[in-house]
Amino acid sequence: MKMNLAENLKALREKSGMTQEQLAERMEVSRQTVSKWESGVSFPEMEKMIQLAELFGCSMDALLKGSIQYTNQDEAKAYDRHGDWVARMGTAATGICILSFAAQGIGEAVNPPFLGESGILFLLFALVGALLWIRIGMDSSYFRKKHPYVEPFYTEEEKEGFHRKYVSCMIAGVGILIAALTVMAALSTVWHENGRKEGLSIMLFFMIVAVGVMPIVYAGLQAMKYNVEGYNSDNSWENSEEGKKNSRIMGKACGIIMLAAAAACVVLFALTHSGRISGLPLVIGGIACGAASIYLNKRK
Repeated sequence: MKMNLAENLKALREKSGMTQEQLAERMEVSRQTVSKWESGVSFPEMEKMIQLAELFGCSMDALLKGSIQYTNQDEAKAYDRHGDWVARMGTAATGICILSFAAQGIGEAVNPPFLGESGILFLLFALVGALLWIRIGMDSSYFRKKHPYVEPFYTEEEKEGFHRKYVSCMIAGVGILIAALTVMAALSTVWHENGRKEGLSIMLFFMIVAVGVMPIVYAGLQAMKYNVEGYNSDNSWENSEEGKKNSRIMGKACGIIMLAAAAACVVLFALTHSGRISGLPLVIGGIACGAASIYLNKRK
């Protein structure tokens, strides 16, 4: 058990990027004491054991009896699975958000007085897409807290293979978006005087746009997955005092923006009785939240 602790403690310290001096300072002991722990000469007191487990985010059993090498392998698999899940869910959420505009076109073509004017289909699709993004954000935040550091494990061959797929997805996505603009321009010259057909052209345009944007989003999220070093760097900054302060500021800013957007929706609906117009503040609020997050994250 003493040798397991020694090996695991050294592996966890190196994994966290700490020197023996830095760990000794955190534990309020001398560097020589840490050196003795890692060499198996001495054993930490129970109070120090609890502090070590809390510091490295592991259980006492894992620290005393486990094998960090196997833990790293499990962590790598969990990271890869989570990255694939985020890429799939993020792609689906983005596609649904774009299809909300296509749904609006369907409403205008099928039943302009009710579905078209109320914008109920647009709001339903937008709500589902937004809820999926909230789910992704919450699960990713939980995963980051559970796995603050992941040892880079992707090989150069794996990265090269992904890069080829990334380029193909980007080219395909841009090509489809150009095709969507071409189709919209052609249909607008034919159906510009027919309200129902205009609704169908809007539906078709945004359906093609969704098909074009989704591979771009998927490739971008997969690229984030393969950037393990960036993941670790972001986590290190977010866990610092400046990062925590920045997260609180972003949370407050986005909360204020979305409350203002919700209030604007209520006011617009009371004035216009149109779901199509009253839903716009939510879209603008979401874009504003994204812009605020990007601006505040420039501090990194």
